[in-house]
Amino acid sequence: MKLKNKTGSSELIAALKKNKIKNIFVYPGGTIAPILDLVEKEKIKIFCSRHEQGAGYAALAASKIKNKPQVTMVSSGPGVTNVVTPIADAYFDSIPMVVFTGQVGQKDMRKSIKFRQKGFQEVDTLSLFKPITKACFQPKSPEEVYKIINLAFDISQSGRPGPVLIDMPMDVQRDFLKKKRIVEKLTTKTKNFKNEKNKIKKIYNLFQKSKKPLILCGHGVVLSKTEKIIRKISSKHLVPVTMSLMALGVIPSDNKLSLGFHGHTGNQAAGIAIQNCDLLIVVGSRLDLRQVGTQSKDFAKKAKIIRIDIDINEIQNSRVSCDINLIGPIEYWLPVLSSSISKIKNNYVDWLNEIKNLKKNHKLSYSSSGKIKPQEVIELFNGLTRYKKVICVTGVGQHQQWTARHFSFNNPSRTWFTSGGHGAMGYDLPVAIGAQYTSQKSLVLCFVGDGSLQMNIQELASLNVYKLPVKIIVLDNNRLGIVSQFQKLNFKKDPTCGEKWNPDFCKLANSYGIYALKVKRRNDLKKKIQKILKYNGPALLHCQIDSNEELSPMLLAGQTLDKMWKNEK
Repeated sequence: MKLKNKTGSSELIAALKKNKIKNIFVYPGGTIAPILDLVEKEKIKIFCSRHEQGAGYAALAASKIKNKPQVTMVSSGPGVTNVVTPIADAYFDSIPMVVFTGQVGQKDMRKSIKFRQKGFQEVDTLSLFKPITKACFQPKSPEEVYKIINLAFDISQSGRPGPVLIDMPMDVQRDFLKKKRIVEKLTTKTKNFKNEKNKIKKIYNLFQKSKKPLILCGHGVVLSKTEKIIRKISSKHLVPVTMSLMALGVIPSDNKLSLGFHGHTGNQAAGIAIQNCDLLIVVGSRLDLRQVGTQSKDFAKKAKIIRIDIDINEIQNSRVSCDINLIGPIEYWLPVLSSSISKIKNNYVDWLNEIKNLKKNHKLSYSSSGKIKPQEVIELFNGLTRYKKVICVTGVGQHQQWTARHFSFNNPSRTWFTSGGHGAMGYDLPVAIGAQYTSQKSLVLCFVGDGSLQMNIQELASLNVYKLPVKIIVLDNNRLGIVSQFQKLNFKKDPTCGEKWNPDFCKLANSYGIYALKVKRRNDLKKKIQKILKYNGPALLHCQIDSNEELSPMLLAGQTLDKMWKNEK
């Protein structure tokens, strides 16, 4: 390696190339200018958003699609603080990413000095990001850059995936190497998972005795791409499957063994099945509050619980007490489980009839009135796109839950992107943009609420600049619906969330050069949806829906999964 003209920035580019990065998602600034200058020269494509959240979320979408870490890059100070939300989202939903932040030169850093700030736009980036990343680094010399970046990529995608941050001081970016780069051979630590024979035997015995088995899938199944094994086990042994919100699509929504998703706003049929099963196999799920409810001691009380998870901390601090825990990669343990029970031939006729009746008696229905219902908008889009490759994206709110309930998912042809653990409004538009940018042959549908859309509405400009044919469906009820519903249930009024004034979203879209239609009447709905879907380019459909429509049923505090609150109006 020749040292001539090698800087910290050129080492960064070399590491990106080694990790096969072809695009970076950026919002520019002075403290990353040296890097951006070289990125352009090295022909790595730059996606430039209109806000740091736009860049972070677009990179999150690309990482999710490619199933390996992609790169977002922002400047120091406000650039750093603005990208916190998408990085937190990636951390809580286990999305691998590598994040670069610009930083003032090391001489201008406050370090341990007891005052607020020394350099302009200086912020203590590592302290901010330590709780929401797998690791944070700040190279002290250009010789360290190459090693640290390769380590970051390795950490991001090993074990339970997640974001890793590298804070790049200006002097490290610009200084020349004085000696050869530091290179260390990386070895991801692996564990021998073949010493659990007693547990596998116990699982075999439990499965053989079971009369009412149920598989519960979490996001870990999606991340590990093990849907095929789940489907094999489910179809061979006729075991029903329920999914967390983030796991929708693990088995097709219209599969007779699918119960959809369970939990806070999930299907009552799934909740009752969990409470009535005698064996629950939990795969890649955190069993968090939204899934289990506040009465965690009563969760699946009649069942023996087997749990498979890669994260030992989740096992050791589980909200639910489990009978058998298998710690390690799902892609290792699921084939072992499948093989161990392959010869069991149980008859679950009674259980399957019970499941069939649960689904029949607890259908997700809604009343028909003169006003457009959000559920019928989603169902129409679902029907008209049934045979297309679709990425369905939502923000957070009532529209998120209605989409989860009334759209059909089937990985990898009809996939679901939403904000789970962090629950961030504003996730929708920039993630849809990043998904379309990365997967250009997919139809990207972006269902948004009137509140969530306005969190990152500036990214309509990015949609136009990159000519991405995302279809945006605004479900406008003039409310911050899910919080409004919470306030009304608990405090009888919604002073901050109800009767929200909104702009004309069509005129707003038009001002960004985007085709848009408004629909107020049910009779016009299907025709306008068809127009939006046929339009060759980005398009927005502004649907004025019934503002009084509520999410029902819903799991409230103090309730068990089989006794969800239901709106009786």
